[in-house]
Amino acid sequence: MHERGRMRCVGGLRTGSGWRLVALSALAAQLVTGCASESREELLRAFALELPACPTEVTSFSGTTSWPDTKLAMSLTVSKDCAEQYLKDHGVDMAKPIHWPASGPSIQGSVTLSPTDPPFQDKAMKQFDLTLDPSKRYDMFRGFTTPKEAEFLVLLVPEGARTAVYMESGATGKVKRNG
Repeated sequence: MHERGRMRCVGGLRTGSGWRLVALSALAAQLVTGCASESREELLRAFALELPACPTEVTSFSGTTSWPDTKLAMSLTVSKDCAEQYLKDHGVDMAKPIHWPASGPSIQGSVTLSPTDPPFQDKAMKQFDLTLDPSKRYDMFRGFTTPKEAEFLVLLVPEGARTAVYMESGATGKVKRNG
């Protein structure tokens, strides 16, 4: 639960406003969902990432700078122009999108990926509550980089005059706690 932009963790478990006894099933759920004790502001500072300057609705946000689980995933909704400028400001070449679904299978290491495999890790897909229509084509971009060399995979989903921006960090560069 969010409490003024901060997750509270007790013994690795999410809590609301204080200590709670938690059943074993909650512990199992926590192991799946994770828990970040840093506030959104702390995480953004650690990743050297600012939200867009335009009106922005942050719809999902989670992460941690604890090694080895350093990660940031967030989604936000902005105007189409703002989304494009935000990506350009972070080094993305808008003329070179990757598309989802892919045009065919791809190989990553020793694993063959289906063209319709989700673009993000399962945890992020659940966090984003993201369901993509394989009959549509979505633009994705690599190369979104912060000044601390954190790199993100970004997916754009048009929503009328606005665009939902889904981001998950891959390489975390020079990100350190309280960065």
